Formats: sequence, structure tokens, C-alpha cells
Amino acid sequence: MKKKFFLTALVFAAATLSCFAQLDNPCDNADGDANCPLDGWVIVLAVAVLIFTVTHLYRKQKSLQA
Repeated sequence: MKKKFFLTALVFAAATLSCFAQLDNPCDNADGDANCPLDGWVIVLAVAVLIFTVTHLYRKQKSLQA
């Protein structure tokens, strides 16, 4: 059981560390001042997740009260 937990934690840690890894030029040889597509859409993705979470929790709370 401890071995399975350790391996799972190791996989999650490796995934997290790889997300923070960045190459010298992450935009496939674009100039340094260019915005990468992901850089421009991160805020939109975060707002979409926030809206989805709020509506899901609101509907769940509403269904519990009924």
C-alpha cells in the first residue's frame, strides 16, 4: 500500500515539475517578444474553470435544498 502511494505521489510530482519546465524559446523559434498561444489564453481558461465551478456548486446546492 505504501509503495502504491509513493509511486502515485512520484508521478504527480513529476507531472507538476514538468509543467514548470520551460525551454529557452517555448514558441517554436518565434521572436522573444511574441506571445505564445497558451500565454494569451491562460486567463480565459482560468475564468472558464471558475465559472464552471461556481455554476456546478450553485446547482448542487440548489438541488440539495429542493
